Amino acid sequence: MLFETREEVDVPRDYAFSHFADFTRYEATARQYGADIRRVNGFSDLAEGASWRGSVVVRGKTRGVEATVTRLDAPAHAHMDTVVGGMAVGVDLFFDELAPEKTLVRVVAQLKATTLAARLILQTAKLARGRIQSKIDSRIVALANQYEDDYRRLKARN
Repeated sequence: MLFETREEVDVPRDYAFSHFADFTRYEATARQYGADIRRVNGFSDLAEGASWRGSVVVRGKTRGVEATVTRLDAPAHAHMDTVVGGMAVGVDLFFDELAPEKTLVRVVAQLKATTLAARLILQTAKLARGRIQSKIDSRIVALANQYEDDYRRLKARN
């Protein structure tokens, strides 16, 4: 199952990359939602090979999580592979410069089930595809708005 969203952000491409590909921030957000996530290889900065392990509650069951940044071509592309229970999720972030202070951010998430339980979850997700896509779109728009505001404040200080 594939989810894709695009958003034009009024910030330079480098700035968009450093904020949208800030997996440390996503680690903190996952903790706020009750996930138990830990870095496993000592990376403190974003780098290829940075990885996390832990557990998260999905549909009432605690499931193992493993995530690894497998490709990093700053400031154009980042790819993260994640396994949650029996579901493999590949997330690609693409950054295309439209103008000096305008970037097209494209997020692509590919979900694949590797177990029967995960297939059932994916089947349910297919029925709610529109609602899930809408939530993803609104989350990307919210992040884009936040980063644009942060960038404007930073620019106004300088």
